[in-house]
Amino acid sequence: MHIPTHFIRSRRSHANRLGTLGLALMIGLGAQPVLAAQADRTQPVKVQADKKVTKYQEGTSVYTGDVVIDQGSLHATGNRATLYLEDGELVRAVLEGRPATFRERDDEGNWVEGEAREADYRTGEGSVVLTGEAWLKRTGDEIRSERITYDLGTEVVEAGEEGGKARVEMTLQPRNKKDDNGGD
Repeated sequence: MHIPTHFIRSRRSHANRLGTLGLALMIGLGAQPVLAAQADRTQPVKVQADKKVTKYQEGTSVYTGDVVIDQGSLHATGNRATLYLEDGELVRAVLEGRPATFRERDDEGNWVEGEAREADYRTGEGSVVLTGEAWLKRTGDEIRSERITYDLGTEVVEAGEEGGKARVEMTLQPRNKKDDNGGD
């Protein structure tokens, strides 16, 4: 799927827009979010939940019940957040909800919002998968699908499924031609 250049401004901000929800889950276990908005990286992470269970031998932490995650401008919510660690390093983070939501300013000051039933961030693969009524919005542009996958390394976005079972809906707002060409 091709995303117009006004939707993708830079590698760092593009990763912020699509990876923030998964990255927001790197909470309290020494993992440093590498793609959160630059200003947000240095802010403390605040997590609220009804319950937290950490199984050190299994390398998991599970937060359940009205989970709220805040870091700088990032605000994420869900019913459950699960973190998976290997050798003290975060390898996977999953936020679930009905829906799980996030909102954050990117490095350019634009609000990025999204939601899905599940956001699955896999650090080793460098991918974020949003599933179940997935939705992303930035500067008025929106993409909706049952599944949205973003590869952080190759900057490839895939939405929908094989066979057309789930349609992809993209809404692009008109841009001032002067803005798209970097004009004055």
